[in-house]
Amino acid sequence: MGAWIRSSTARRTVIGTLALSSVLILTAAALVKVNSSSCPLDAIAIEPGSSIQAAVDISGEGAVFCLKEGIHRAQAVRPRPGQIFYGESGTVLNGSRLLDGFRREKNYWVANSQLQRIPRHGECLPSAPACDQPEAVFIDDKPLTKVLSKDALASNEVYIDYAGGRVYVADDPTNHKVEATIATFAFESDASDVVISNLTVEKYGSRAQKGAIHAREGARWMIENCIVRLNSGSGIGVGTGTRVHNCDIHHNGQIGIAGNGKDILIEDNRIWSNNIYGFDPEWEAGGAKIARSSGVTFRRNHVNDNNGIGLWCDIECRNVIYEDNIVENNQYNGIFHEISFNAVIRRNVVRHNGRGRSWFWRADIAIAASQDVEVTGNTVTVEPGACGIMLIDQGRRSEKGAMYKTRNNTVRANEMTFEGAPCAGGASDTKPENENFGIISNGNNRFDANTYRVRGTSGPARFVWDEDVTDWDGFRRKGLEQSGRQVLSDK
Repeated sequence: MGAWIRSSTARRTVIGTLALSSVLILTAAALVKVNSSSCPLDAIAIEPGSSIQAAVDISGEGAVFCLKEGIHRAQAVRPRPGQIFYGESGTVLNGSRLLDGFRREKNYWVANSQLQRIPRHGECLPSAPACDQPEAVFIDDKPLTKVLSKDALASNEVYIDYAGGRVYVADDPTNHKVEATIATFAFESDASDVVISNLTVEKYGSRAQKGAIHAREGARWMIENCIVRLNSGSGIGVGTGTRVHNCDIHHNGQIGIAGNGKDILIEDNRIWSNNIYGFDPEWEAGGAKIARSSGVTFRRNHVNDNNGIGLWCDIECRNVIYEDNIVENNQYNGIFHEISFNAVIRRNVVRHNGRGRSWFWRADIAIAASQDVEVTGNTVTVEPGACGIMLIDQGRRSEKGAMYKTRNNTVRANEMTFEGAPCAGGASDTKPENENFGIISNGNNRFDANTYRVRGTSGPARFVWDEDVTDWDGFRRKGLEQSGRQVLSDK
């Protein structure tokens, strides 16, 4: 891929019916054994251009496949229980088709296309009103920004005229590779115990909150050693028992990983530069977000430069562990635990996150309307104007009407280095008539034994507790940080 794909800076900005002959070819291919460093010797070989789904259906449960090196274009696979999919080095599942036949029409280049409109889903930033349109077009592997009017077209943009069956671009596509998404997923089913290993999955027109690899309705899927990039919605959708291990997940349209379920492990991945199509991060966008789940672990991931939140568990999450991650340069919070319950956030390196937010929301680690969270042993570097570790109560209610409580949270033995004025604590965004008013002070929340490294000339401190913004001494007078320390430096 080109230099654009290698960049670590986030950008703002049908499948036909199988012919009988293809099935017969696949039946013969099923007898071929593979000798590859990436595939077991007894795996069933599938060459590019052959139907993966035909092999899946013929072979049945528990079959092991080797997807041979090359581009497997516009494949949509519904695995059966226990099936395993390995890729050789250089195996790519590409959800697009090549688009050619462009001709000049006034200021545009136009090609005929029968792209099918997929229902739109999600909330977009004002600067990207077509973010939720899953169909995508690429020139030389670079995704074009989608616009809603032909008259609005500019360089690096595309307008899709569904009614007229045309695609319009502003840039001359002559002698360039142009691709348009036609498949909405690479793998999706309710099967259990599926393994997907050593594959590149790219350019699928997945809807927001759905993965190009979509395990949400299945159980105990393992997704390992994969590259997942340039898909329109989520790169990977996880469900109960999903394991995502050692994957490179980047430049997806909405988010790297999303889903819900029990016993989810996201470990040793790089999750970077997601939300390239401009979804609203406050709706859902960025690195990884899990919701309505129990037993979630985020471990040893490098999560960086996402246009949104880095690691996020939201809505009734329980028994969550965030540990030993590096989380940096994300546009919104680095780690965010929201309207949820018991969690441990420990030994993470979290730095330079949150510049897309304001007030005390601009924090590297934020605990919002949640309880029984322990934040300990983290190393946090805070850029000017931002906050380090924050508790925030909003007086929010659940769908059943119960009030979420910011209580029983402990922030202890973390080291925060501030490049500007120090900012940390617990902030209330409630009115006196709200039952949660004063819960930061009265809810058994504690800050202690933390270290705050501060430049002596960095400006006024913002140590906040409930609605009182104070300095270091005032913070300690409230009974906080009795074993903590503030270290001043001129550098």
